[in-house]
Amino acid sequence: MRKVTILLMGLLFVGYVASAQKGKVTSAMTYMDNGELEKAWQTIQIAEKNEKTANYYKTYYVKGRILQKIGESKDPKIKNLVDEPLKKAWESYQKAIQLDEKKKIHKTIEIYLPMLNADFINAAVEDFKKKDFKSAMEYFELALEVGADPVFNGAVDTSIIYNAGLSAYNGKLWNQAIEYLGKAKDMGYGGGAVYVLLKNAYLEKGDTLTGLKVLQEGFHKNPTDKTIIFELINYYLLVEDNSQAAIDYINKALEQDTSNASLYFAKGLALDKLGDHDGAIQAYKESIAKDPNYLNAYYNLGAMIFNDGVTKFNKCNDIMDNEKFKECVSKADEIFKESLPYLEKAHELDPKEINTLETLKVLYYRLHMYDKRDQIVKELDAIKNASGNSGDTQK
Repeated sequence: MRKVTILLMGLLFVGYVASAQKGKVTSAMTYMDNGELEKAWQTIQIAEKNEKTANYYKTYYVKGRILQKIGESKDPKIKNLVDEPLKKAWESYQKAIQLDEKKKIHKTIEIYLPMLNADFINAAVEDFKKKDFKSAMEYFELALEVGADPVFNGAVDTSIIYNAGLSAYNGKLWNQAIEYLGKAKDMGYGGGAVYVLLKNAYLEKGDTLTGLKVLQEGFHKNPTDKTIIFELINYYLLVEDNSQAAIDYINKALEQDTSNASLYFAKGLALDKLGDHDGAIQAYKESIAKDPNYLNAYYNLGAMIFNDGVTKFNKCNDIMDNEKFKECVSKADEIFKESLPYLEKAHELDPKEINTLETLKVLYYRLHMYDKRDQIVKELDAIKNASGNSGDTQK
């Protein structure tokens, strides 16, 4: 009988120890409810390390609650108690669910998941503002992971998917950018911008063919989206060097907007590459008519006419008859004079543009406008000296 009594006392003692350790979990919860997060954190760590509560599901539920509170705190001292508290809160909740064989705790945890989801989004936005794009992407990913819980009834926040892709894009994480931006595109989110970003990501990986297919898909789904049309124009002008295809899209864009000076400028570039000299000049003139301060249109138009003058002058050198030579040179000078107002306007719009200055220097010399040439030489010298690249300007 005595042995049985001793055994019963031993069982009671074991039960008391287990209860005492579970009491640490309760105490940690009480500290948290009272706003004493530092004590709560210290206490739950004791419970987590004890073998009696190391695999107790409530330990990790309470740990998750405390970590979430720490992550939400505005007090720097509290926030610094733990690295990445919100991420660890989610890990703790998941472990609590894993250990809860009788599925008692999941419904309780679900109460706090919408706020945790919002916490992850807020953390992602903050990191994005700080230009820590990798961390921002990871927080958006966690928001998506939490959002997959049944409490959200299968609702998918496409804005989070898009922003995860945008964060990856800005962080030059091209594989992740393609994954998330591709999902956003397939879900119809992001408008024309998502096609452009996705195209750029593919180009960064060297996959120009898929990049083009993405743009073409975007055009077929959104044939009036100017962003996509402009990207297709730039693609064919700059990447594939297919000027005719560029003109086709320029004309489609002009059907919607005849006032856009950039479209006429792009058409000038494409026509020039196709060898349609007169068409290019007319397009540049139309660009200037739409925007009287369009620097590039003035420069390109002036440079084209100037080059016509050079071509004409070079042909004059083949003429042996002196009178015919003079007549030819006079016609070349008329062409040079025609280019002058466009180049002077380009100089007015950007006084430090070297190509314009160098062309004007030659042009003023050719037209015997030596005072103006001397002024251009002074401006060139000043720019070169200011950039630390001083040297004798060839006169």
